[in-house]
Amino acid sequence: MNSDFTRRRFLTTTAGGLSLAGAYPELAAGAKPQTTTMPLRPLGKTGRMTSIVGFGGGSRYLLQEDLDVAERMIHRAIELGINYFDTGHSYTKGEVRESQQRYGRFLVPNYRKRITLTTKLAARDAETAKKQLDETLSDLKTDRLDVLHFHGLSTTQDIDQIVAKNGALKAYRKWKEAGVIGAIGVTGHQDSKVILEAMKRIEPDCVMCPQNPGHGAKKGGPMYPGVDFAKDVIPYALDHGIGLLAMKTMAQGRLIDKGRITARELMQYALTLPVAAATIGMPDLEVIESCAQIARTIEPMSDEQRDKLCEKVASAANDGTFPYLAEGYVDGQGIVVS
Repeated sequence: MNSDFTRRRFLTTTAGGLSLAGAYPELAAGAKPQTTTMPLRPLGKTGRMTSIVGFGGGSRYLLQEDLDVAERMIHRAIELGINYFDTGHSYTKGEVRESQQRYGRFLVPNYRKRITLTTKLAARDAETAKKQLDETLSDLKTDRLDVLHFHGLSTTQDIDQIVAKNGALKAYRKWKEAGVIGAIGVTGHQDSKVILEAMKRIEPDCVMCPQNPGHGAKKGGPMYPGVDFAKDVIPYALDHGIGLLAMKTMAQGRLIDKGRITARELMQYALTLPVAAATIGMPDLEVIESCAQIARTIEPMSDEQRDKLCEKVASAANDGTFPYLAEGYVDGQGIVVS
């Protein structure tokens, strides 16, 4: 692993005046893993404490077509201590914004005060963003969001449009001032340097990007050497109090069992990083149970363990292992359109 990103450095770096070992006690040297409760971590400077496992409402959740099961999944996640719920305006089945509407039926009416409710808009201009926000609030049956992300930034042109005179950033900031949203976020899957530029120019409260050993191996990753979300994103976020959220922890399930790689190892890898939560796509009750059990017994990875895992991924990965890096990938729909 790159020497700039050792476990020791993460544990001694400060974010918002707090040492990471103090903020994330389960990462401290010699700490005993939790066994009965879901660990919580601070989401940057937002003032929110999030479960270290987040419920991903994208394509994996939409694979669950039995709505009775989809509802039970929400209730069980709450019972297990998961309080971070992620969705997106573009998480659709056909023309229906299915993910947001499920949350509006099963989650928000029952648990609104107990959760961090997060969604994402693909709009880059203010007018379209306003339309998408109105649809989102209607879908979710709420009048406020805890985090609203700019969804899927992949080029500097995306950032240019967002910060332009008629860009969506002004609208987001206005909504934050009015209390319609609690925090502004950015997400991106493909270019770690674009996310770094977005943090500098948009000045978000939190950022979500892939954090898995496919992008942490020596020289930046086994298949895509220019993509290193740990090296490019984490130091700047920590220095500026920006909350870190991991996604694609298991590369949408495609890393599991490659070279005998386990879900526990992949979660352990991501959660050894100074992230507030790892958002996991949730296709069924079994995955929810497994993720919660891993979270309650999490132990930090040593540098040696991390390097070995990166090497296993490097030797096992192929062109299809990281679908979200493919040109034309549509987040939340699990498809490539070109």
